[in-house]
Amino acid sequence: MQNARDEVLGPASDSYGLLPSYCHVLKKNNPGSVTKIMKDSENRYVSCSLPVIVVDGTFLKEKHGGILFVACAKDGNNGIFPLAFGVGESENNEAWEWFFTSLKEAIGGHEELCIVSDRHLSIANAIKIVYPKAHHGICMHHLKENLIKRYMVVGLHDLFFKAARAYRHSEFEKYMSEMSSLNPKIKDYLLEIGPGRWARCLYPRRRYNIQTSNIAESINSAVKEAREHPILKLLDELRKTFQNLFLERSKLAASIFYPVTTWAHKEMRDKLEKANCMEVCIF
Repeated sequence: MQNARDEVLGPASDSYGLLPSYCHVLKKNNPGSVTKIMKDSENRYVSCSLPVIVVDGTFLKEKHGGILFVACAKDGNNGIFPLAFGVGESENNEAWEWFFTSLKEAIGGHEELCIVSDRHLSIANAIKIVYPKAHHGICMHHLKENLIKRYMVVGLHDLFFKAARAYRHSEFEKYMSEMSSLNPKIKDYLLEIGPGRWARCLYPRRRYNIQTSNIAESINSAVKEAREHPILKLLDELRKTFQNLFLERSKLAASIFYPVTTWAHKEMRDKLEKANCMEVCIF
């Protein structure tokens, strides 16, 4: 199987040797693109590369393995907006620090920046170094999975999501108390992590309703087949996939005559319709 793949796509090791040329052509034909290649002391490749950024890492399935790092956000039309990709040997402190440093060089920083991810320790360590002023939010789905594994209690699943999604602090405290009645250690565990990292009503900054890392995982799913290719083929598949996506969106944007995006227009229209059905009471 591996020999057949090499015959079609070329040896995986040869693909790494072509990276500098590929990156040069990519930047030449796509002005504004940012690429960065890092090598170790033995000249071996180490890695290749809106206010809320979601990051995630997923395994590559080709011969040499590795990790595909993804950073993305949401655009004004509530669509997934890929910001950066990187390839590293593993999810360790050095790899994540390199990825965040490259990301910062490409897009800069933001005073109100919030980065959402799972609870991988290397991500947290890298954020503290590269984006020390950013707020690091936790994906509530990943936290929920850890919580359920640690405390297998009936009803915990629903109570946690109610606490995480609550808009009012009083509602949050109510659900936290109910979880504590199931097992006092549950509340202690969640407070130790920091509710401001996962509970909507306690976010220190705007997260624009992004409470999970789902959008990054959606990108990982979209490039599932590409993750089986040698690195050069992988990068080219990523380029083609998202260039086509941006082309479709640019055509859509050109056809819009509203002062806002189609998603925002629909949101305002739907909320206005609901508001017109409400009765204002004077106390």
